[in-house]
Amino acid sequence: MLSIHKVRNRERYKWIILLIATFSQTCATFVTYGMGPLATFYQKEYSLSQFETGLIVSAINIGPIFSMLVFGNLMDRYGERWIVGIGSIFLGLSVLSANATNQYLILLVILTFVGIWYGTAQPGGSTAIIKWFPNKNRGLAMGVRQTGIPIGGALASATLPFFFYKYGLSSAIITQAVVAILGGVIFLILYRDYKVNVSKRETYRFVDKIKKIKNNAKLYPIFLIGITMMSLQMIIVAHLMSYLTNAINISLNLAGFFLSTALIGGMVGRIALAWISDYFFKGNRVNPLFITIVLTVIMLLNLTFSLDYLPTWGISILCFVIGFFAIGWYSLFIVLVSERANPSFIGLTVSFALTLNQFFIVLAPSLFGLLVDFFHGYQVPFVILSIFISIGGIWLKITDSRKVKITKSRDVLNG
Repeated sequence: MLSIHKVRNRERYKWIILLIATFSQTCATFVTYGMGPLATFYQKEYSLSQFETGLIVSAINIGPIFSMLVFGNLMDRYGERWIVGIGSIFLGLSVLSANATNQYLILLVILTFVGIWYGTAQPGGSTAIIKWFPNKNRGLAMGVRQTGIPIGGALASATLPFFFYKYGLSSAIITQAVVAILGGVIFLILYRDYKVNVSKRETYRFVDKIKKIKNNAKLYPIFLIGITMMSLQMIIVAHLMSYLTNAINISLNLAGFFLSTALIGGMVGRIALAWISDYFFKGNRVNPLFITIVLTVIMLLNLTFSLDYLPTWGISILCFVIGFFAIGWYSLFIVLVSERANPSFIGLTVSFALTLNQFFIVLAPSLFGLLVDFFHGYQVPFVILSIFISIGGIWLKITDSRKVKITKSRDVLNG
């Protein structure tokens, strides 16, 4: 009876874990995504150029590149509670220290450290979901948790301008710090690490873990999908408005509405696609991710070549659908990486994948801009991007088909 009681308690507690992980991610993203509007405030306060303003956002996105592998490794060894909790608190304290300077270069250094502490949030929440949720509802849980990212960004965009115009730049920074610290404290109080039998856990050195991840060929197509789809996601955020205004001569307000529609589609997609993988594909992540990639490419090519033939409502639907797939893919990706990782270092494997993605979060918008300038238009860059996205999907499908054939052959021999 005692064991049944423990199982029931664990079943109930996993949903609390989901709430905690989502809340923590929302609070952390309130800082990082909030740096977008904050950069505009800094531009007004310090008369910055567009390039200098852009570097403010880049600085906070560079930080996780230096930290996620380290934090992922620590989570595999010691659990998520203290790493994520303390990390979020230091995230808040770091952004608070930006109040102590009015020098641009020092601000960039501070924001890089803010980004370093953000490196605890993404892998920490993801590994918590993987550990606490079984395969049958893991995708849905990951999808719900991933909504913390757009929710945090939306809350920051809605509230930080109010504090800036009402009380000044300092109040907006303090608001970010308080939210991040609150997320860390709540995580420390309520989260409990999933109990693992230490005697059964394999122990490896950090370098050995990295080698095993590097030698895990079944992860390679997933890594490529992460790089290409994350590039598209950032290109949508950075370039969709300018593309629409140039391609069909619409106002910035209408272009902003279309971008918001795409982001809403992405938020819905992160939950819906993950839920579909749980309930219609019975925990299979490969097939729904492959279908998502195919439909993403189709929608991207429609966005590239069909705008002149679509009415306003048609463009709105197209933007929602492309957001649904091109932003909603992320939950499937994280779950698939986690499920194909060595169980002894899931956190480090997720961090490895996210670090690769982070490079392209920083690079993709500027590289795409260079291609647009070089080709004097958006069509060729979008087609090039579509090709690379397609390669990732085809590679994933081929490797999975080979895996299925090998498994069937073994079953026949053993049977």
